[in-house]
Amino acid sequence: MKGPVNKTKIKVMLALCGLIFLTPLGVSAESSNMILILDASGSMWGQIDGKAKITIAKEVLADLIKGLPDDLHVGLTAYGHRRKGDCNDVEELVPLQPLDKQHLLDTIKAISPKGMTPITLSVQQTAEKVKTLEGETSIILISDGKETCAGDPCALVQTLKEAGVGFTLYVIGFDVTEEERQQLDCMAQAGGGRYYSAKSAQEFKVAAQQAIRESQNFGVLEVAATKSGKLFGALVEVYTADDRRTVAAGYGDDKKPYSVKIPPGTYDIVVRDLSVPEKPFLELKAIDIEVGQTNHQAAEFVQEGMLAITATKAGRPFVAFF
Repeated sequence: MKGPVNKTKIKVMLALCGLIFLTPLGVSAESSNMILILDASGSMWGQIDGKAKITIAKEVLADLIKGLPDDLHVGLTAYGHRRKGDCNDVEELVPLQPLDKQHLLDTIKAISPKGMTPITLSVQQTAEKVKTLEGETSIILISDGKETCAGDPCALVQTLKEAGVGFTLYVIGFDVTEEERQQLDCMAQAGGGRYYSAKSAQEFKVAAQQAIRESQNFGVLEVAATKSGKLFGALVEVYTADDRRTVAAGYGDDKKPYSVKIPPGTYDIVVRDLSVPEKPFLELKAIDIEVGQTNHQAAEFVQEGMLAITATKAGRPFVAFF
């Protein structure tokens, strides 16, 4: 009669990396998102060549808005425009929505600077909106100074990016000191975007044009996570290849792959199967994203198998732990 046999089941997960397919399909069908954050603190009444900075900003933004593509989704947030000395004076003036040029122009025209510079709070509130959006959102912050309320805006931006919030931050420093420039530049770098400096009305116009142009400069990454050829809801994390900075993160599902708009560059991608305790993952290295192109990635997880092991000693089975 045979003695008891202890069979330890070991789950074996295999992951096969898919191939890269570059196809000139253009940008994803979903519309682009852009949110403007405008400094309306009291210092924006400061003069440059006899004209208030807020007046210059309004005129330049009016010209640029008229030339924005009609399929863009645009939102507007301002701070310091309602009350003096109030570090909570941040307001979403135009929620992110299909571009209504006239409404946006009228809203900007009505802004009257008054108060403080709560940059950190403005970015935090904007990020809360961005968290619920599909794909990447471009945020363009215009400021003539650094944070004057509690908070570290650069540290906040870094934390948000590490958490996988999908945005790229572009910052225009308008007539700022070197100390103020350092904080604003730090924010732009942490946000994966670029800092632009402007000391005159013409420089501000050029900086705003470059920021908007750069904010629309992206490609599309699509990652299809599958098991036995069928899509499933895996977590996708996207990092810059050189310094492993988080650029985006999110889920596909059983109906469509994960898709995100990101700036051109080279990225590493981690795809995680969170549906099983072992949480196996694939890593796709050095994936190139080009402007106006969709990069399709296939991440195929082989279904888990079962391996039965019988432990024996001197030819007889015994209880063992693996």
